Amino acid sequence: MRITVLDDDPGKKINPAVERYKVFLNGEEVKHCFTVDDEKGEIVESMTDESGRVISENSEVKRRTRYGKVTIERIP
Repeated sequence: MRITVLDDDPGKKINPAVERYKVFLNGEEVKHCFTVDDEKGEIVESMTDESGRVISENSEVKRRTRYGKVTIERIP
């Protein structure tokens, strides 16, 4: 399954105010995800500084892609 909050992504677009998910990469919970694909083992997330604050550059959130074993859990 591929879920996303991005308009230009081919995954299932979700509304975070309505649908909530927990995402894990190699068993560790990941916050601030834009796109998650458990079949490809890929997440696109916002980058954060050492304090956990989201980093922006030129008024855009910096992103990074990571790979591994991805698990998606829907929160009821």
